[in-house]
Amino acid sequence: MTIVIALGIAMAVVAFVAAPFFFGGGQTNRAGSDDGQVSLEIQDLLLEKETVYAAIQELDFDWKSGKLSAEDHQAARQRQEERAAAVLQQIDALQGVVEKPAAPPKARREKRRG
Repeated sequence: MTIVIALGIAMAVVAFVAAPFFFGGGQTNRAGSDDGQVSLEIQDLLLEKETVYAAIQELDFDWKSGKLSAEDHQAARQRQEERAAAVLQQIDALQGVVEKPAAPPKARREKRRG
């Protein structure tokens, strides 16, 4: 079981590392362009996100088909979910997404009334 998990993770890492060589060949980055660098980082993170999601789906399939025990599945899935959360946080940080807490409806009405 651990060999299957190790092979799955190794394949995901190889795919993530090799992807820029296959998909990033036609892209050029202007010297001194921060926006270009950020967009390349976001693209890399989006590829990693897809790789993690695929790994989670593969773990679920392996568990449903009986290749993994419930404990192994839960542990591996938790690691992948933590990795996915970290990637999503990095993507949000690079895109400048800042979540503002919503004001309660009463506070909004008071602001409108003056």
